[in-house]
Amino acid sequence: MKLLITIASSLAMLSTVQAAWATDKANETDQQDIHDTIIRYKAAVEANGQNPKNQLKLGKAYLMAGDLDNAVSTLDKTVKLTPEDPEAHFDLSRAYARKGEIEKAIESIKESCRLAPNDAGYHLKYAQLLSRAGKFDAAIVEFKSAIKLNDNDANAHRDYGAALGLKNDVAGQIAEEKRAIALAPDNADAHFYLGSAYAQQAKMAEAQAALTRCIEIDDKNAEAFRLLAGIMAHNGQFKEAIEKAQSAVNLSPDNKSYQNTLEKIKLAASKSK
Repeated sequence: MKLLITIASSLAMLSTVQAAWATDKANETDQQDIHDTIIRYKAAVEANGQNPKNQLKLGKAYLMAGDLDNAVSTLDKTVKLTPEDPEAHFDLSRAYARKGEIEKAIESIKESCRLAPNDAGYHLKYAQLLSRAGKFDAAIVEFKSAIKLNDNDANAHRDYGAALGLKNDVAGQIAEEKRAIALAPDNADAHFYLGSAYAQQAKMAEAQAALTRCIEIDDKNAEAFRLLAGIMAHNGQFKEAIEKAQSAVNLSPDNKSYQNTLEKIKLAASKSK
């Protein structure tokens, strides 16, 4: 039980929003298209540097290419040219977030929300960034705003639940994760957060079911394998627990916590014989 509580507690601290600011992934053809787009809009900007639409499109292209310094520079110029455009502030926020400059990202998305107060998507991104910054009280306010504007966004409920969990409102987290799953049954992260919440309540059967479903959907979630291993070990399912712990190690071989979990479960298994 001690091992399981340790794992569940550490996972609670890790359950910040992980899917919010996805990176753009492109194959070689897409990369060539992006490169061509950058050249085209650079030419347009050089011809008329005061056209905010071309600046915005160039900034988006830099963002898709992963050229974050040029993205920030170009989008900052866009914001100066058209300070009342919420989309420009939003894309600048995305660029700052991908650079890891979360406070600057927060300030930019805050402007998007001010300029477009009825846009649920902007409020959701604002809430997710506040969560990344550890500002959970403010994040919860923004999650509520996003959900009030659009109650059918599974990711909003999922990430709101994660924020509630980090404020020790585990019952509230469970309710929100269930709502997310009702809206999107294959939302792997919602199943993961639900399982970790049940583990904190020591509801092992429910936790095991949620985490099993998580890894069925997403077999690359090492944390889910690790927590599931702890639950199975707690239940005396040592063979299955070792398999799951080994899966976590295989997915992230350099992670010391996963290695320690595997060794502790093996030791517990040997003592149970």
